[in-house]
Amino acid sequence: MLEKIRKVERVFKQLDKDTRKFGQQSNLKCLTNCNLCCLKKGLEANVLEFLPLAYHLVSNNLHEAALDLLEIEPEHCINLAKSQVPGETAGCSVYEYRGLICRLFGFSAVHDKNSKLSVYTCSHIKKEYPEEFKRASELINTRSMFIPEVTDFYYQIYSIDPLLANDYNPINVSIRKAIERVAYYYANKPMRKRREKLDPELKSTHHE
Repeated sequence: MLEKIRKVERVFKQLDKDTRKFGQQSNLKCLTNCNLCCLKKGLEANVLEFLPLAYHLVSNNLHEAALDLLEIEPEHCINLAKSQVPGETAGCSVYEYRGLICRLFGFSAVHDKNSKLSVYTCSHIKKEYPEEFKRASELINTRSMFIPEVTDFYYQIYSIDPLLANDYNPINVSIRKAIERVAYYYANKPMRKRREKLDPELKSTHHE
């Protein structure tokens, strides 16, 4: 389980590096304190992309509180901060552990119906930075500007665990499934004193 989680994290690390590079080259960026993409209804994601979040919650004994919150079926992602923390950007309360869908949106590319690359971003960024968006749209199609492609990273995720990568649900359902899977695994993982040691972060969870 931990090996699978680390593989997902490595994909995320590379993606973050790539989206940051595109943002620097294109001069496109999210609007200050904007969290409108988080508020969009009907967001879906797969279970695999939320294993790192689930591991973080389980290892810090936060998973029960998260599951309780999921029981009330909130309208938006449970990770959406209810109020802005002074000095911090509004939006995700667990930004480091956000899913693949969250990392891709805004600064990656998809192929349109004409097989041309199109920046996968929101109307607000397009409106705020029209010249930068136009320039980026032109340059990515001549390969003069680098941009990560959505399909490339979904293929990478799929190669880690096809079953979980294809398990698409409303975002909170996938988060719940990921938490339950990780919590169940570590609650039932056999102890091996020599060949396999429990991750130190999870010792407290395992002995409860």
